[in-house]
Amino acid sequence: MNNPSTFRIYFLAVLSAAWIILTLASARGGKWPIAAICLVMAVANSVQLYRLTRARR
Repeated sequence: MNNPSTFRIYFLAVLSAAWIILTLASARGGKWPIAAICLVMAVANSVQLYRLTRARR
């Protein structure tokens, strides 16, 4: 009963990818503080996604 929903897993995957894209776009534009924040958010979402999928096996 504690399994995460499939929607949540896909949502976190898309959200992580979006943060990575924003990180790259910000870094390319020279906005390093924004790029750093986006990178932290991408890592946080990726770790949460890893924990959800690791527990699902």
